Amino acid sequence: MASTVSHHTSTRITDAASTERIAADIERRLRAAGRLVLPLEDTLELLHQLQRFELGRFLLHNRGLNGYWTSYIFRNRPEQPVTPLEHWLLNNSLLCQARERYHRFRELIAEHITDGATLASVPCGVMDDLLEQDYRNVTGVRLVGVDLDTESLRYAEENARRHGLAACASFRHEDAWNLGAEAELDLLVSNGLNMYESDPARLTDLYRSFYKALRPGGRLLISFLTPPPPPPWEAPEHAAAWTKYRIGEDDLRRELSIMGDIVQATYLNFSSESDVRSQLEAAGFTVQAVRYNAGGVLPIAIAAK
Repeated sequence: MASTVSHHTSTRITDAASTERIAADIERRLRAAGRLVLPLEDTLELLHQLQRFELGRFLLHNRGLNGYWTSYIFRNRPEQPVTPLEHWLLNNSLLCQARERYHRFRELIAEHITDGATLASVPCGVMDDLLEQDYRNVTGVRLVGVDLDTESLRYAEENARRHGLAACASFRHEDAWNLGAEAELDLLVSNGLNMYESDPARLTDLYRSFYKALRPGGRLLISFLTPPPPPPWEAPEHAAAWTKYRIGEDDLRRELSIMGDIVQATYLNFSSESDVRSQLEAAGFTVQAVRYNAGGVLPIAIAAK
């Protein structure tokens, strides 16, 4: 079975020595870099601060997020006091925009909750998207969580029990590109997986897997990242375009320093709307709508089988 594309460690990283080795490797790379977003000393200070909290350490080790940390960011309810940099990540970085899209996903999902519907989240992570819905006025709903990460599946099962939905929820350890389901689902939700994949052919194959799993008339809700404008300090003529992202220039510099220069995040693969439409249509879907947020970014595509 394929491995996860987003991470390779467990949620909790307790091996301080391995974090120190990774940080030392990153520091050597930064010192040798010909160009950085922030001055070297500022960048190294951010690297030092990332090692001081769990989310930062996870990013350094994995260059991406697992189900637990995605939920942590989207729900933004940290159980322990956070460091200044973690507070900034949760409240001032572009992760806030991803949180806003998560809540728009939840609103769209609610429109598809009907008697007897089978709803799936792929990859499900802790499955907040489905488990935090209101099912009191419907009967016979089935919830399916699919993930390659066994730890995320355990968290999702706990989440289902906590919400009193364990009886109608099931979980599958499967690769999204090779789902076992065929004409089974009424709604399939996928928020973020395609952002880790840059190969258009692989993306089309992923959407074919989703298409196969849906019943005729079933719906797919899927997010994607459109290419951002160049940084305003490199192309001042595009500076106004960044207002859509609700991030100032100083915060953007810090964002690109952390996620670009330091972490080199793997979840920043961009696709235009026309590319996503073409890939979904090649997989058999009819694209019904592409909905952006109020600023005109962070789209969600709605497609039908």
